[in-house]
Amino acid sequence: MSRQLTRSLTPALMAVLAVLSLAGCGKNPAPAASDTAADAGAATQVAAPPADAMSANADQAAALAAKEQELADREAAVKQQEIEAELARRDAESAQQAAAAAAARKRPAKSPPATVAAAQPPAKAAPPPPPLPIVVPAGTSLAIEVISPVTTKTAVVGDPVQGRLASNLVVGGRLAAAAGSAVSGTVTQVVSGSNKIGGTPTLGITFNSLATGGGPVAISARLLQQGASDTGKDTAKVVGTTAAGAIIGHQVSHKNGAVVGGLVGGATGLAIAKKTGGEVSLAAGAVVNAPLDGAVQFAGT
Repeated sequence: MSRQLTRSLTPALMAVLAVLSLAGCGKNPAPAASDTAADAGAATQVAAPPADAMSANADQAAALAAKEQELADREAAVKQQEIEAELARRDAESAQQAAAAAAARKRPAKSPPATVAAAQPPAKAAPPPPPLPIVVPAGTSLAIEVISPVTTKTAVVGDPVQGRLASNLVVGGRLAAAAGSAVSGTVTQVVSGSNKIGGTPTLGITFNSLATGGGPVAISARLLQQGASDTGKDTAKVVGTTAAGAIIGHQVSHKNGAVVGGLVGGATGLAIAKKTGGEVSLAAGAVVNAPLDGAVQFAGT
């Protein structure tokens, strides 16, 4: 708008400036009154249109500025309304979320639906492998306690003999038969000094069964005892046993079947055959050692 005003005022101002310049410089004589009046009228006529144009342009500029301000105010108001609406929307969402959270805290938690598992029989564990059998080698001595007395004076071949193990029978750290296991046998040989002059009293017994937790086990353990032959000696000779003493709590070695254990010295645990008119007698509770004729297999535990 200022440019338009400048364009409209420029010719008039230039004319007035030109007149004033000439008048100040004195180059031209002063015009006559009539001329001056005519010139003034002409200047008035020339200057009048620019004044009206200025006023119109100023009004237009003011109106345009007012419209621009009005538009700016409207835009600012709309923007403010949009901002307020957005803030209100956010506040409403926050309030809804807070209300939902509070309601969720008040409600009891729902437990998940229980699933009914199909009843299945428990899996059967595989049975453990059976233990390896225990083999007692031949030559192993069994410490046997005689339960009933036996004497050559009254015994006959075939008479039963009852006894029990005096100690555990252990092979390689494994228990084959426990102490107290029943042992049974029969009298296989009898020579009575009372009935035979000059004869050697002899008592032979073969133990043929050993009871265990798994049932009776067939064995063959022979015992042979002889007394003095009419020499008047009171101590009988024990054949097949150690004269130093009975083996108590013996252990059996796998290598050679030898008995490993301590020896009880003297007559402790020995079945002493006393001569009573040339007889061999085993008292109840006497412990004898009968070696196995062959290997015996026991169920492992």
